Amino acid sequence: MWRALLAASLLAGCATVDRVEQRLGLDDGRPPPPDTGLEAVMNAAPLGCPNGRTLEGANHEAFGPQHGVVGTDIALTPLASDRTRAVRVRRLVVEPGGVIAWHAHDQVQGSALVVSGEMTEIRNTCMDPIRYRAGDVAIEDAQTAHGWRNDGDETAIILTAHVVARN
Repeated sequence: MWRALLAASLLAGCATVDRVEQRLGLDDGRPPPPDTGLEAVMNAAPLGCPNGRTLEGANHEAFGPQHGVVGTDIALTPLASDRTRAVRVRRLVVEPGGVIAWHAHDQVQGSALVVSGEMTEIRNTCMDPIRYRAGDVAIEDAQTAHGWRNDGDETAIILTAHVVARN
């Protein structure tokens, strides 16, 4: 990812990434590190409750009040079929120990992709906590209620896409 950011920042000067890497001493002859964010997107797949562990009403709360989370709206695209609704794309940055409080998706449905880090979810329909890693997708349908916590040592980044009411 750093290589792509470096390239984008240098386009105005028409310098090549390889020349700039050499000038800055970043080119040590080794291949660049893998872009884990891109790998997460390329290998994304839904993750759900383990087989045989589903139970309606299994949980009604999770990890307590929300903290250590910064949400940023990236885009809002109105639906052509219903001008009162839109698709919202958001980035959530969750610090280690951070919590996304228990909430329901009866009004707002969509999906959440873990781009980096790890998150633990407690879901109303699963008897066990679900551990999400980069590339895992949580389906958030109208029956979903859940909460999340970052139990890992690194900041987690999650991209969400939801159909929301348009203000």
